[in-house]
Amino acid sequence: MARKKKWPVVYKPDPEAWMTTFADLVSLMLTFFILLVSMSTLDKTGLQDISTYFQKAVSVMNAGERTELNIIPPSQLQLKVTPRELMLAMRQNSHVVLKNSVLEHKVNAIIVKDKLYLRIKDAVMFDEGSAELKEENIKALRRLARMLAMSPGKISVNGHSDTQFKPRAGSKYTDPWSLTLARSASVLRILEEEGVNPARLSLAGYGPSRPVSTDATPFGRSRNRRVEIVVYK
Repeated sequence: MARKKKWPVVYKPDPEAWMTTFADLVSLMLTFFILLVSMSTLDKTGLQDISTYFQKAVSVMNAGERTELNIIPPSQLQLKVTPRELMLAMRQNSHVVLKNSVLEHKVNAIIVKDKLYLRIKDAVMFDEGSAELKEENIKALRRLARMLAMSPGKISVNGHSDTQFKPRAGSKYTDPWSLTLARSASVLRILEEEGVNPARLSLAGYGPSRPVSTDATPFGRSRNRRVEIVVYK
């Protein structure tokens, strides 16, 4: 039968109890100093490696709010970045060169399978049924063309329309293919004038054959009526 403890129970003080707290403190301090050393090592090596890789990936992007473009020569550019990184950088540059212009927020830049599509709705660039560029947009388009002239890759200018094309009275464009081809030629002419090598350029007028949205709604038709500047490997 277990013996009953006398009440109150008296515990004798342990003269070595402080060692437990002291050991915990030392362990925490050791962990803290190891963390400091690790962070110091990361600053000198790891962060430098990360920074170097990032600079390679965005070497053609702008840094800060400078007005000039930080673009390296095309011959060196293709050796430093992958096609995907190049397209990302060119998309970023397109936003920069169009900043504070009439085309800001009106050029939709998307990347599909290592191709950069700069899509502009026809209503932004042309009057209805016309292939003449609106005068207020030419200056901004020239800025974009100068950026493309310094970037590598082939460039195709493609015109598109919707399925509800109706020729205007007296217009020389009697079908959507001729109109979209003429609009592509107007944009391509600006690119060539700003220094884009003609050997890199091609154009096409696809009419309504390559829609990106439905033709059942006005919004969908407005998306299908567009000019695309396509940059590819």
